[in-house]
Amino acid sequence: MKLDIVFSGVGGQGVVVISDIFCEAALIDGFDVAKAEIHGMAQRGGAIVAHVRIGDKVQAPLIERGTADIVLGFEVLETARALPMLKEKGAVVVNTKYMPPYAALASSKPLSQEQLLGMIKEKARAVYEVDGLGIAKKLGNMLVVNTVLLGALSALPENPVKKASLKKAMASRLKEEYVEVNLKAFQLGVESVKFR
Repeated sequence: MKLDIVFSGVGGQGVVVISDIFCEAALIDGFDVAKAEIHGMAQRGGAIVAHVRIGDKVQAPLIERGTADIVLGFEVLETARALPMLKEKGAVVVNTKYMPPYAALASSKPLSQEQLLGMIKEKARAVYEVDGLGIAKKLGNMLVVNTVLLGALSALPENPVKKASLKKAMASRLKEEYVEVNLKAFQLGVESVKFR
């Protein structure tokens, strides 16, 4: 058994925290785990990518191009940028938020959110669009978008990591006062995929 996931977003979105929680939950479930992070100018809103590999035995942390089972995108543009990592029959969970960089805004023909989603749908076997921002607004906490996405990831049939283990890892990693709202966000993320 093996599962390779690319977590892709920009600095400040919680990519590292959520990938760490996923790895901890996989360890709880008895999987071998390897992780690597690639930070651009993450502290200034630049790209950040985490490679997470779980399985019976994992040899190396980096995922080869065209072999990822899942891309978990925290933002539409960064999800589209991560597509070369996805295998032919891979799945994508994408937060529908679009954060175009300044260079795209200055361009005479920037790609629209619809064009980017179209590119993602052309490449992936299954695309799960999640309104993480909308769910976070309902909960009154904009910082739980990443937990919404983790919930959506947990609902995919490819994912062998138990929801109970993910919740346990969240409780051990997050400050106590934020655990309850994050668990609610997680559940709404699960439901955003489950009831399609």
